Amino acid sequence: MSRARRKANAALPRRGLLLVGAAVLLGLVLLTLWFMRSSPVPAFDGNHALALIEEQVALGPRAPGTETHDLFPEWLRTRLAPYADAINLQPFTHRDAHDSTQVWNGTNVVASFNLQPEGGQRILLAAHWDTRRFADQDPDTTRRTEPVPGANDGASGVAVLLELARILDAHPLDIGVDLIFFDLEDLGDDRAPDADSTAPFNPFALGSQAFVDANPNYRPQYGILLDMVCDADLRIPQEAYSRINAPNVMERVWAAAERVGATAFLDEPGGPVVDDHIAFLQNGVPMIDLIHYPFPATWHTTNDVPAACSAASLQQVGEVLVEVLYRD
Repeated sequence: MSRARRKANAALPRRGLLLVGAAVLLGLVLLTLWFMRSSPVPAFDGNHALALIEEQVALGPRAPGTETHDLFPEWLRTRLAPYADAINLQPFTHRDAHDSTQVWNGTNVVASFNLQPEGGQRILLAAHWDTRRFADQDPDTTRRTEPVPGANDGASGVAVLLELARILDAHPLDIGVDLIFFDLEDLGDDRAPDADSTAPFNPFALGSQAFVDANPNYRPQYGILLDMVCDADLRIPQEAYSRINAPNVMERVWAAAERVGATAFLDEPGGPVVDDHIAFLQNGVPMIDLIHYPFPATWHTTNDVPAACSAASLQQVGEVLVEVLYRD
């Protein structure tokens, strides 16, 4: 046998070992990916979220101008302190469009997790914490000057985010997450479609606009807003502004809903809703609104109480968000 032939034969085992090593490495990579996909995500507790709704409502309506409204940001800070890496309060004001002597004080609460993520990627999850001053949609016209308790419209989104704060602390992510609790979302005037457009009015979603105005360079990868997510007959279609302006985020969330079997997430178009996601969309941040639509019968009424809420509905919403955060 020639020397060249011997050298060629000697190289065969070496190449074979390389091929075997590559196959083993590929197998390990595939096994790791499979494990990551099949490993359980953290458990969301819908019953705990419902208890957090009850706790908020027990404090009283969180309507602007009330003592409970003044104290609530500190209540939020206390609940978030064991979990968040940083908590910031953003005060702002709004001069009433109908009474220039009336200035409404608002406070956004921002809880951040993982302050320096690799690549700088952050995700925004948000809800409003204030409640409406008047139950102007109450079926009992004699009660329309009473404040709304705000179990669904206010406390439900807050409760889901507080439960997520616990999960984010116990199961840290590589990405950064900001939980923002907006104030003065529900101070707006509910005007009829044919109302005089030149007449003075107070807009909705004042807190989110104040946040964007103060932080124009805030650029999370995407955002998800929660509003009215505890109704016993929860239905969340694809809100119109979200579907048009943040379709990729909507696809991501609805794919997660399908994986976890969240039947409240409907694969159908919803109506356009002026909510806290609008300011972000206008500032170039893709953000969707998860909101019950058409609005439930308790909306802006004195019947917006914990008895109309469901732990199962909160469970669905929470599981979808956990799936998005920990699977994607």
